[in-house]
Amino acid sequence: MRTLITACLVVGLALTAGASALASDAPPGPAANPPAKRACFFSHQINGWREDRSSRDNVVYLDVNAHDVYRLDMFGPCNGLNEAISIGVETRGGGSAICDGLDVTLITNSSIGPYRCPVSKITRLTPEEIKALSASKRR
Repeated sequence: MRTLITACLVVGLALTAGASALASDAPPGPAANPPAKRACFFSHQINGWREDRSSRDNVVYLDVNAHDVYRLDMFGPCNGLNEAISIGVETRGGGSAICDGLDVTLITNSSIGPYRCPVSKITRLTPEEIKALSASKRR
């Protein structure tokens, strides 16, 4: 019985060593793209906003701090956004950090009261995208 266990261990080690040798001989595959770094900000850092009139109320740009702009894509149209003088944000999870669309809800006022607009995605704009957007009106 002892001989059988020893033989199984030796065969198992040999198979493991052979498999690792084959794996090391394989040519390296294409490098996987690293996951995109999440860009977070806090709700108190928002100092302006603008809408994308070409998107039919589905996109809002938030000016954050002095130089950053974040694009918020809504799940659907955000009623009252075209007429809004101001907007609000409501964060979820007990804090004010906004890192993902699920962290925040955009709030606009309408003639019948506040309207909540769920956000699906948040994207931090590059400096080039901010320059292209600079022709839009800031609020």
